[in-house]
Amino acid sequence: MPDVLKLFIIFTVLSGTQTAALLLRFRRHAMLLSEVVFFLGCLFYGAGIFLVAQIFNLNAHYPAGVWWWALGVLPFALCLDTLLLHALLVSLLAIWCGMEIIGFGDAGLWFFGRWGFIANGAYSLPLLALPGLMWAYRKGSVATVALYVPLLAWWVILQPIAWKLEEETVYFIGAVGGLMLVIAESHPTGSRFAIPYRLFGVLLAAGVLLAMSFYDFSDAIQRSGLEAGTLVPALVILSLSAATIFLAALLKRRESPEPPSVPQQIQQILRKQCLPIGLVVVMVILLAWHLIIGEPLLPTIVANVAMIILAFWLMGVGLREDRGRPFAAGLMYFLLWAIVRYVDLFGDFGGMLGAALMFFLCGAALFGVGFYWRNRKQR
Repeated sequence: MPDVLKLFIIFTVLSGTQTAALLLRFRRHAMLLSEVVFFLGCLFYGAGIFLVAQIFNLNAHYPAGVWWWALGVLPFALCLDTLLLHALLVSLLAIWCGMEIIGFGDAGLWFFGRWGFIANGAYSLPLLALPGLMWAYRKGSVATVALYVPLLAWWVILQPIAWKLEEETVYFIGAVGGLMLVIAESHPTGSRFAIPYRLFGVLLAAGVLLAMSFYDFSDAIQRSGLEAGTLVPALVILSLSAATIFLAALLKRRESPEPPSVPQQIQQILRKQCLPIGLVVVMVILLAWHLIIGEPLLPTIVANVAMIILAFWLMGVGLREDRGRPFAAGLMYFLLWAIVRYVDLFGDFGGMLGAALMFFLCGAALFGVGFYWRNRKQR
């Protein structure tokens, strides 16, 4: 088949699919069907990029093909008011980000050539994700926000890999979880937009704390060698947390009829955000402890205490917002901590009777809390 005929088929299928989608949307008003056809058209667009490269035997930096694919999907996602294309855009950006950083992190930043002294951190991702996130806030779509939040978290978590600082990943992930909780608590009380940030922030922070609560895990981390430069990314997260609080204080001051001063507003936010800020600060301190002292007992104790505080904080969020899910999540996390500590510390001594007693107490706690929550909802 001649190359010209191949190109004709590719562009005909692509333009025909998008034209059919436009007619379905604006002539037939078949919104759902048009979304599916637009989705297929965006898939054909990505296939066309790689087929054209294959036709002419073009060798290039192959993640760039996914980047151009995402760039072509972006205007459709913003203009068509559909969650499906936002999901496609987020998936493409996540794949491209992983390919760039994990596969080519040491290739250097590309900007009219390769800059070898700057790590390839896929720095255009926030610029491509920000319009979709702004669209989600403007449309009031919490589900769309829930797509972009893990994408941004994924990009941030990969940065130590790009900069060859993988040794500090545990502390860094915990700090990122704290930052997401800071962003969640910077929303107005009861805002549904805070839920995705809180969800993924809790998952990151709770997972890191659970792993660090084991002495053997902390000991293995402390035995790994770190350089002083590994403290920089954690300090960046701390700075971003402080900037988020300052920005939230400015926004709340503008909305208040009789606004307090910015320092007073920051003080009020800090009282509300003791745990999120505390998580970020604790991760930075533990990383500094690792660099200076390297003893695993204190990080293990701190992680266990932080698990308990996080569990009760989640229960407090549920009571504050009158929502059962965060309350139940805090309760389950506390019970998980109790069971894990029993297995870790007392499993060899209590035996089957001790394990049965442990599970009985946990079940009784669940029953009692469920009874309390039902009575509270009735009142």
